[in-house]
Parts: sequence; structure tokens; C-alpha cells
Amino acid sequence: MRILFLTHTFNSLTQRLYCELSERGHLVSIEFDIADPVAEEAVALFRPDLIVAPYLRRAIPESIWKQHTCLIVHPGIVGDRGPSALDWAIQEGEPTWGVTVLQATGEMDGGPIWASETFTMRQAKKSSLYRHEVSEAATRAVLKAVERFAAGGFVPTPLAAGDRSGRGRQRP
Repeated sequence: MRILFLTHTFNSLTQRLYCELSERGHLVSIEFDIADPVAEEAVALFRPDLIVAPYLRRAIPESIWKQHTCLIVHPGIVGDRGPSALDWAIQEGEPTWGVTVLQATGEMDGGPIWASETFTMRQAKKSSLYRHEVSEAATRAVLKAVERFAAGGFVPTPLAAGDRSGRGRQRP
């Protein structure tokens, strides 16, 4: 499959996902998401089957997500929405946390869920949690979501139906 990464930076998670998907035979291209016209041009030139956003700081333009399946890697449990998800989990002393792969829609982090994974939090710096637990969970979730997309017929779970714990919520 042709997979386009829209990402703010080529960080450790983006690198890991690039390697994992490439090793599985996918053709992966990377575009730094700096402005709508840049992202739109990358989509037009690469013609992806799927768009994956492993690390974003802004919303994918509507002109892209309305025409293509765009999967967002959110470092939060199902139902968690908004920025700084891992920071909130650390600050609030969450014993477990997760990563959710959801489809881009008009609502930030509010699209249907393609996959999610959880992990046990440990006493560590945010950067260490991100490089280890978050990256491992994100890799498992993205690979599951990509397999589901490739197989066809998968219907992602609406956000409201997926948050059974009641822990996930909109964050400021």
C-alpha cells in the first residue's frame, strides 16, 4: 500500500512506524505538515491509499480528510481529546494510559476509532514514557489499523461507543 505520513517532525515514533510499515512491504512517504497547501500538494503528488499522522500539532485540512482515510495517532486513551494527552496522564497520576488510532473528522480527536492499545504507566520522565510505552502501544495500534484498512470492510467504532471507561474526556 502507498502510505503517506503527515507529521510535524520525524521523531522516534515516526521513525519506528516508518521502519515497521516499510518492512511489511508498504511504500511510505513522509511530508512535514507545515501548511495546508504543502500537505495538499504531497497528497496530490504521492496519491496515497492511506494517510497516517503519527505526530501532529494542527488539524489535517478538511480538503484532505474528506477525500482520503486519514488515521491520527493520539497518545491518549479512548475518549481522550485535545493536546498534551501524556502530560495530563502524568499530572493526574493515571495508573494506565493508552494510544488511540482514530480517523480524522471535523472534530479534533473525535473521529471513529480504528485501534487502541493500553499500557501501564511508570514513574519516568515524559520523554522516556513516549519513547518506550507510547511508541510500543502506538506501533501495535497502527499496525492493527493498517491491517484493518488493507483488508477492507472494517467499520471503525464511533467515539461515543468506544469510551466505556468514562475516563476519556475533552482536555483544554
